[in-house]
Amino acid sequence: MRKLKIVRKWQRSSLYKKSLILFSLVMVVLSSIFLIYVYNSMVLYERNLVDNYIAYLATSGNLSKDIADNLFPISKYEKNNASISEGVKKLYKSDNLKIRKNSKESTSDVFAYDLYNNDKLISTVSIKSKNKYKRMAILTIDEWEIVESKNYFAEGLYSYEISIPKNYQLYVNNNLVSDDDKTSEGDVAGLERLTEYVEIMPSKTYKINNLVYEPQIKILDENGKETKYEVKDNKIVVTKGFQEIETLEAAQKYLQNDFDVLKLAEDWSLFLSRDLSGSYYGFSNLSTYLINDSYMYDMAYKWAHGVDITFVSKHTLKNPPFTNESVRNFIIYNENAFSCEAYLEKNMTVSGKLQVDKMHDRLYFIYYDGGYKLVNMEAIND
Repeated sequence: MRKLKIVRKWQRSSLYKKSLILFSLVMVVLSSIFLIYVYNSMVLYERNLVDNYIAYLATSGNLSKDIADNLFPISKYEKNNASISEGVKKLYKSDNLKIRKNSKESTSDVFAYDLYNNDKLISTVSIKSKNKYKRMAILTIDEWEIVESKNYFAEGLYSYEISIPKNYQLYVNNNLVSDDDKTSEGDVAGLERLTEYVEIMPSKTYKINNLVYEPQIKILDENGKETKYEVKDNKIVVTKGFQEIETLEAAQKYLQNDFDVLKLAEDWSLFLSRDLSGSYYGFSNLSTYLINDSYMYDMAYKWAHGVDITFVSKHTLKNPPFTNESVRNFIIYNENAFSCEAYLEKNMTVSGKLQVDKMHDRLYFIYYDGGYKLVNMEAIND
């Protein structure tokens, strides 16, 4: 009898343990299901936030699924067996993809976004919510639908305007670019004001369109040596090995006299604020730095003789008027032409308050009629 009681007690204990184990397993499974549900709900919620959903559309292939392989004629410089639809998929998944809201095309219920490959606009996508539902009783999730999707692939997925010196060679995907794709030949881009007066190695410009994949671009100089370059706004400009010098002291040996660039920069700044001495608000003094009837001469003349200069705010210059001045980053184009970066801060009192007028420009000079003359200025955006 005692043995029977012990056996029954053991059986009850064993059954309890089995039940406990089974219960624990059920709880683990239910907890896992709940955690997976919570995780999936959070992922779905994050993905369907409007900004994130646009990125999801691009990277998931939804925006590229209807792209035809005959969307544009593929460039002869493209790699073999290129697929436009596959190229678009790769483009949308690229690290270079940028997404920005298009406020102009957005409305109260339609959200428009522009997609860029670096700085090139490639698509505009508009979506709106067709339904809302809740998960976990607290998360409201939108179901989106595409209202409109526009692509800007008229020149291919990748296109470039490339300017190089006349005696250089251009290769795209190891193919020598032919003169058939040359759009122009002439002065170096950006130096047109200089080349009105001095000769600088001319350049040639190519337009390469209808590429499917980001290409390998190689530029060789006259000695067959590969040249470095930068791509900006789908443009590449390579100039003929100009001498670049950081400081004024180092640049002095390339200049033909002790020309004071900073004095010119100060005088130009004073001229614009009507503080330069001399007739016609200082034009008579400033014109000694200019070539008669040149672009800069005409611009200064119109300012000095126009009505706008009379509306300059009343002010007084501080003492000293200029601080934080520098002249640096010289580019020597040849023995008769150079440019440099000038920076200064002009301190004025306007209506009883300090006002700092900053000048930060690249100045272009040529040696003309016995001295250096200013032929162009380009503002530098800080």
